Amino acid sequence: MAAPQFSVVIPTRERADTLYFALRACLEQEFDDYEIVVCDNCSSPATRQVVEEIGSPKIVYHRAPEILCMRDNWNLAYSLTRGKYVTYIGDDDSLLPFAFSTLRGLFARQNVKAIRWDSAIYSWPNIARDDLANHLQIPLTRNVERINGRKAIEEVLAGRAPATLLPNIYHGCVARGLLEQIRAATGKVFESFHCDTYSSFAVAYLAQEHLSLAAPLSISGFSASSNNIAFSFLRSKHQNTQRLRKENEAAGLRLHPFVPDLPSGFVCVADSFLRAKADIFPDDPMCLDRQGMVERFLLSLPIDDIDEWPGIEKELRRSLSDDPALVSWFNKRIENFTPQPSPRDSYRPDLEGIHAQRLFLDASSYGVTDIAGATRLTSRLLGYRGKTPEWIVGLAPEDSSLRSFYRQKRLELLLKFLKTRGRAESARLPTQSERSTGA
Repeated sequence: MAAPQFSVVIPTRERADTLYFALRACLEQEFDDYEIVVCDNCSSPATRQVVEEIGSPKIVYHRAPEILCMRDNWNLAYSLTRGKYVTYIGDDDSLLPFAFSTLRGLFARQNVKAIRWDSAIYSWPNIARDDLANHLQIPLTRNVERINGRKAIEEVLAGRAPATLLPNIYHGCVARGLLEQIRAATGKVFESFHCDTYSSFAVAYLAQEHLSLAAPLSISGFSASSNNIAFSFLRSKHQNTQRLRKENEAAGLRLHPFVPDLPSGFVCVADSFLRAKADIFPDDPMCLDRQGMVERFLLSLPIDDIDEWPGIEKELRRSLSDDPALVSWFNKRIENFTPQPSPRDSYRPDLEGIHAQRLFLDASSYGVTDIAGATRLTSRLLGYRGKTPEWIVGLAPEDSSLRSFYRQKRLELLLKFLKTRGRAESARLPTQSERSTGA
């Protein structure tokens, strides 16, 4: 059997309810030459039942015989893929219907080995933070640029660019040949505590240049069990974070000793960079500014209460303990330092409508209750009509102000129409419990 053009990997664990909708959404691709690899991390039978119920020949299902840490499950999942290009998404995420047809055109025309894009965001109703629930955020920009990987790494390390500028395999797509280079160098594709961010540094460096698409090809979903929400938005106090920590320790996987073990997004950036550098580009003079890293923590402490400061101070000092000069700097820096708790991260602004080339919606107002409904609504709002948008494949320049104006007016009218109807284009799919009971 010929290998498919694309493999989309969905690592999953005890999330049958969200997996069902993620699979249904991904199977609506207009391009047929792909496979979906569901790598089940030793879940209960409900996960297999979802795959069997959908019954698509596109789905490759494998269940690990024992619970694995995330790194090992991701590596197992990669070993099951056959596609020329590989992308990973979560079991509460989705791909938009034109994702693979768009990627096929971009890879063919642009001679690159990796593509990153701006994902849309959808918060499931059951998300662990009520203030974030039912949020749908869709990028409306339409431009493409080539990015120098090494320069992008430097910008990310300096804090001048977000880590999403790098070609992450998670909600991004990477040529198999490049992933095999990583595996040849390390024995595996994913090595760090943070699999996806590790891959973004390794891929950026090896690819030398990647394509950055300022438009969505996927939707990043956040649900009740989302690891990103647990770590970044609940500050490691969620049970998921504690469970993952124990599993990583059992597998011998720990943060780099130079990185403070704190609930901050820059922790995964710093740890992933140091691991990728050691594995892939050890002789490159690029380095992590450790003093600058600690300064970031001091300026925005990831704490909810002042009583947490002594533990944070101890961990920051430990991360610098190998360098007397850094310890001396730190001691002076905090002599008159007054710690202040910082607000928890939030990606949901208090906005509705179109602002700064992004569309912000309360998805529940349009009848959306799951990632499949969010995918249909997003596709319609972006103008998807059963074919790949020509601008995205043809790499058309940024829209003129007049065209952008008319597109915004069309969106506003369509939103009024859909909100009046009070539902998305298709009816909500039933939950697994409803399907089981016939409700």
